[in-house]
Amino acid sequence: MLTLSSWQRHAAERRQGSVYKRCGCVDPVTRRQLGGRCPRLAGSRHGSWYLDLELAAGPDGRRCRIRRRGYRSRAAATAVLARLRGPRHGDQDGRVLTVGDWLAHWLVSRTAPAASTVRGYAAHVRLYLAPYLGPVLLAELSAGHVQAMFTAISRQHQELGSPVSAAMLNRVRATLRVALNAAMRRGLVGENPASRAELPRAPRPRAVVWTPERVEHWQRTGERPAVAVWTVAQTATFLHSIKDHRLCACYHLIALRGLRRGEAAGLRWCDVDLDDKTAVISQQL
Repeated sequence: MLTLSSWQRHAAERRQGSVYKRCGCVDPVTRRQLGGRCPRLAGSRHGSWYLDLELAAGPDGRRCRIRRRGYRSRAAATAVLARLRGPRHGDQDGRVLTVGDWLAHWLVSRTAPAASTVRGYAAHVRLYLAPYLGPVLLAELSAGHVQAMFTAISRQHQELGSPVSAAMLNRVRATLRVALNAAMRRGLVGENPASRAELPRAPRPRAVVWTPERVEHWQRTGERPAVAVWTVAQTATFLHSIKDHRLCACYHLIALRGLRRGEAAGLRWCDVDLDDKTAVISQQL
């Protein structure tokens, strides 16, 4: 019977992991596998090496046990076990990290980017990265895992009738790449698998001018360019037509000074000096 101290020591040893050798030979009487009891295991070429590692309990209190097999030597199994266990200096409680663990820690520790950027990161983690990659061990994450995730995302959106754009997939990959770069700086991974995933290039539509011919074609067929800009005369017509609109001054500022929509929406009264006729663009929504 294990005492409390011996049980704690035993649990700590399980979390350190172990390697062992076994084979698939069957007992001729019981027809059960001999496993680690096979007398031929003393031979260097018989059987294969396994590793066993237990993860600490997660937030739900459940433990997860990792087993890997098929290593040809004790050294090979031990090397993989060491890679799964460490390096640990980036993990405060000494647990073996999954991708989900690291993403959650990384999101909480983000302070530098704008709040809107962090919200975008959090949305990508919640909708895509955690569901598809969360259970994978951080040390074992590969480009294959990342590629499979993007394939699954594309197929799921196709089945739902809302194809995901190449630009969206690239933004999700950018979030994962930033998170894994942070893990590399902490010494938790040796490379960034997100950088090697292949994604379709997001097409950048070429802007065209609303010429009279394009206006006529649009009015006749309903087809319009992906990106089209007004001529000076068209811009003047628009600004004249909204002279009584409550956002007339804002539209003039956007049209004549090239503000982005988010920059105009982010203006505060403290950024505007009506007497000096100046506006300082210091944030965006």
